[in-house]
Order: sequence, then structure tokens, then C-alpha cells
Amino acid sequence: SLLTQAWALGRMASDLALQLDVSTGVLMLTLLPHALLELTALFVPLAAWLIASRRDEWHELLAATFATVALAIPALLVASLVEVTVWPDLLRLASSHY
Repeated sequence: SLLTQAWALGRMASDLALQLDVSTGVLMLTLLPHALLELTALFVPLAAWLIASRRDEWHELLAATFATVALAIPALLVASLVEVTVWPDLLRLASSHY
């Protein structure tokens, strides 16, 4: 599912870059403020699960899951706030159409 989402997001990003007349690199730079938080929130719980499973410490998996999700939820909330409030302004600044 991550590959499908990456493909769909990449396709939408290229369409948006074309519509706003910005390079895909500039578009990616405008995405960084919320994307870094969002990706961190996604991968920190996954990393905790992988570390616990590789060490065969399954008894610590539940605690690691709770701890990392407790960190991920506020990060996702901040990322969504940045995406809704800051990203449109960054797009306007980067685009020659506004």
C-alpha cells in the first residue's frame, strides 16, 4: 500500500507542479515542513516494531507501540496544521501564477 500511495502522491505532485508552473524540486521543498513530521510519525512506530522483533523482545513490543504512537499522534496533528495553514502560502510564494 505504501508503494501505491507513493505512486499516487507522486502523480498528483507532478500535476500540481505543472499547474502552478513550478519545478518538482521546488514543490518538494514546499512539502518539507509537514512531510518530515508526517514521515517521522509514520516510521518511528514501525522502527520500534522492527527493533523489538529483531531482538526477539516481543514482550516489549506493546510498550514500544504505545510510546511511539504517543509521540506520533501529536506530530501528525502538527503536520496537518502546517499542511493546512502554511503549505498554501508556500505554494503561492513558489508559483508564478499568484
